[in-house]
Amino acid sequence: MSAKDSEGKNPRKHATVRAVAIKALSDLLEPLAGFVVDAGLSAYEVQSLFRVAAVRSVANRQREVSHRISISGIAASTGIPRGEISRILKMTAAERPVVADRQQQATNRILTIWHYDPKYTNSNGQPADLKIFGSGPTFDALVKRHGRGIPTRALLDELTRTGSVDLIGSEKVRAKTLLALDRGISPHAVKVFGDRATELLSTMLSNMRDPNRYQFISSIEGAISSRNSLPLFRREVSSKGADFLAVMRDRLFNVDSPHGGRPVSKGSERVSLTLFYHEKVQDKSKEKQSAATRRNLRRAPIVEG
Repeated sequence: MSAKDSEGKNPRKHATVRAVAIKALSDLLEPLAGFVVDAGLSAYEVQSLFRVAAVRSVANRQREVSHRISISGIAASTGIPRGEISRILKMTAAERPVVADRQQQATNRILTIWHYDPKYTNSNGQPADLKIFGSGPTFDALVKRHGRGIPTRALLDELTRTGSVDLIGSEKVRAKTLLALDRGISPHAVKVFGDRATELLSTMLSNMRDPNRYQFISSIEGAISSRNSLPLFRREVSSKGADFLAVMRDRLFNVDSPHGGRPVSKGSERVSLTLFYHEKVQDKSKEKQSAATRRNLRRAPIVEG
């Protein structure tokens, strides 16, 4: 290896790192996009949050190295205009990006207007049951005005999929929720996802930047001979994992245990240990699947009089 290579100045190596990083980020963003959609967020909201995160990340690294923040340096690293960077750095936690109406998912925008616009609510201020088609304040009229060009049937199908609306016969629709979220999602599940994913990614990023630091991630990978063996394997992993964590908690972490133990000494380091189990999801897109029957809707004729 030449001195040029050892110093990390090989342009070809840098190009390879960039290409691999793009592939890695694309793979990472796909499951993250699933979380975004399930949680009722939009791509616009994610973009705003990412710009804030990028500015704060670079600013924190600048503080570590030079104990000062350079707005121009952040702009050079992120491509974000200096004026926007200044606004982000002045924001408090309570002033994090507020979702503008135009940034919402189309489904959530429709539901919000349906719940609060008097044109689409009943005498009690609750969202009225709307005719899907016809004259007056119908679901079709609501979508055409506020759905950003998305077809009425497409929005109705998506709201039905998330359990946000109920069809009443073939002519009416009833709102059930204020936001279109995945049926199985909950605040606790979202918090656990955020906490665990942040810890895992922070550790892996630290390893990537400096392999000599005392961060540790170990992984094994293999194949189970039969899908019928998976339930037994899961139970074994769960049992042994629980036993291992219990031993570690008793031996190492009882000083900071929420259930008691010795008080935390000054200068002590907080440590967390997580066992992670993953099964690769099989791609069933090529398998022949029976399509779900789509209910036909009646478009009532508009009577002019």
